[in-house]
Amino acid sequence: MKQENNVKPTPETTQAILLVADISGYTSFMRRHAIATSHAKQIIVRLLKAIMKASRPPLKVAELEGDAVFFYALAVERNGKTVAREVKEQILDFFSTFKNEAKLLSRIRACDCEACSAVQNLKLKIAIHIGEVAIEQIAQFEKLFGLDVILLHRMLKNSVPSHEYIMMTEPLYRAFGDFYGLKAERYTEVFGEIGEVETLVFYPTLYLNHTQERTETKRLSTYDRLSWMLSVRLRTFLQMIGFWSPKGNFIHLPEKAE
Repeated sequence: MKQENNVKPTPETTQAILLVADISGYTSFMRRHAIATSHAKQIIVRLLKAIMKASRPPLKVAELEGDAVFFYALAVERNGKTVAREVKEQILDFFSTFKNEAKLLSRIRACDCEACSAVQNLKLKIAIHIGEVAIEQIAQFEKLFGLDVILLHRMLKNSVPSHEYIMMTEPLYRAFGDFYGLKAERYTEVFGEIGEVETLVFYPTLYLNHTQERTETKRLSTYDRLSWMLSVRLRTFLQMIGFWSPKGNFIHLPEKAE
């Protein structure tokens, strides 16, 4: 399937940059005994919140998907090049924010269970694409539909032999112009009925390891340690006695980045 980003949207669709930030290692992380599973859910929630708080306009949160945040930015609201530049500037911030938050949680771990001890095994991967979407208002929420939304999510199931990377389509790369001068690995992926899609893959740690971190790791305080420990253990206790549950795909998370 040849992807083009110069197709004019129909009256029912609009062009948007679509991005999914997905936590790698989520499935094995959640396969723990009862206490560790409860702690794992709370850790994932905190990491997702950190990613959301690191975002800024023009990116908006479309959905929370268990272990991922689905963002979008309408490319037609302002100059398309400006929107692309502002989205590109946030991508590496997501990685440094995620790494710093995971490092902090590893230092202030609530206990020695499997989940609390394995936080830094979690990684982040990002899929990003530009295409046409239809937006439907459902109650107070905006729901995105379209083949390009499906393609974006299929991109997370690929042949890349890594759990930490940025995968983008050729049209998105052209909209960006470049990606911080980093060299890409090119993959031709086959996504079922969508067909072949040309993608570019970047490894952000190769950049972040040779430059100053974009965000500083939060200084550890006694308050940080105690508040997290008490929060995790209280929620776990309430869950075990049936008074609290992180329902569904963590629907208690904020719907929009703060």
